[in-house]
Amino acid sequence: MHQYLRWENPAALNLLWLLPLAIGLYVYAARARRRALQAIATSSALERIAPSAIRRKRRLRAALITAGLGLLVIAAARPQFGTTVKRVEQRGVDVIFAVDVSDSMLARDVSPDRLAAARRTLSGIVGRMRGDRVGIVAFAGDALIYCPLTTDYEAVRIFTDALDTKTVGTPGTAIASAIEVAHEAFEAAEHLHRHLVILTDGEDHGGGAETATRQAAEDGITIHVVSIGGTEGEPIPEIGLDGTITGHRRGPDGDIALSRPDHDMARELAEIGGGTFATVSGEGLPVEQIVAALHREEGRLVGTWQFQHYEERYQLPLAAAILLIAAAAIIGDRGRQHA
Repeated sequence: MHQYLRWENPAALNLLWLLPLAIGLYVYAARARRRALQAIATSSALERIAPSAIRRKRRLRAALITAGLGLLVIAAARPQFGTTVKRVEQRGVDVIFAVDVSDSMLARDVSPDRLAAARRTLSGIVGRMRGDRVGIVAFAGDALIYCPLTTDYEAVRIFTDALDTKTVGTPGTAIASAIEVAHEAFEAAEHLHRHLVILTDGEDHGGGAETATRQAAEDGITIHVVSIGGTEGEPIPEIGLDGTITGHRRGPDGDIALSRPDHDMARELAEIGGGTFATVSGEGLPVEQIVAALHREEGRLVGTWQFQHYEERYQLPLAAAILLIAAAAIIGDRGRQHA
């Protein structure tokens, strides 16, 4: 333990400059009282009206109150004497978010669209993380590492906001590719607990998602799936350069194509991967549900910090101030007068 004095709120000490002013006011009031009495009484009568004992009590009372106020100011400055060094360990997990950026994620059965809901969910989860490493895999007909594992959450948010359907040029939805790319990203990092969170509408055109999930789970990766979209089919809008809807995607027969989220398949992937299944079909986002799933186990040690804890000592001047002011109240400034 290191022994030295510091002030948590040193600005309060500026109030000590008021003490000389208070002393001056006491002196001025005493002299004014004395002059007023001298104007109406003789010296012998003045000693009977205001004997020296009463004057001494008044001076003592003023000194006690002034000292008490000074100690109150010192207590308000929060003196701290003595420090102890504490060690804190922070543990975290490695999490990769695989975000579906295929054209079907533009469907608007979730406001404002599925991809925006995925971005908000990802940002909400990252906003509740402390010390965890986070990465992003973007996938459509193919997959790529969009943001490698990092603890720079601000960078992760910037990458998240930039996700759109042009991030991956290959059309389609290949969930198996996303799992395989995430698997490779995990192998390139040191970790203890690894989690893959897939945010998708569940439409899988590539096949093999169950096999890839089973292989990842056998290698110690826990897979969670957030299935985004309603239960009915939804048209896929075509967006113009100005951001407005210019039409809707049509199938080979010329009819408007509908995107139907496959919640059952998404649930099955979560079960195979030993993780949590959640849906986004309205305004609510499963942020807390996924955060709880990610931290249900103790993660790897990501850092050890030492910090100094300062011992508060304001109680001592505060108690002394209360005693002095109470003593001043008991003493009073009047005494018994005898005939």
